[in-house]
Amino acid sequence: MGYDDLDIVVAESGWPSLGDPNQPMCTVENAVLYNKNMIKVVTSGEGTPLMPKRRFETYVFALFNENLKPGTAAERNWGLFRPDFSPVYDVGILSNIGKV
Repeated sequence: MGYDDLDIVVAESGWPSLGDPNQPMCTVENAVLYNKNMIKVVTSGEGTPLMPKRRFETYVFALFNENLKPGTAAERNWGLFRPDFSPVYDVGILSNIGKV
């Protein structure tokens, strides 16, 4: 299409770690798998078939679970962290800085 130098930004991508009983795919295991693979793909520099050897600015949705958000349990559980700052799960971006 002639836009070879166009930067791509993926504004929100993620997976819920908990859902209602009718949302069985919303698990911590699936959230870890999805987010780890997303991070691996976007940092690999491989790009896409139409844009090879490219890295894409990507934002994980979401940093925090939204425990007061209305809707299903899945709507409230997209975060890497709980509202009290404790991790829901680790996708390899947590640091051991300050730990003894």
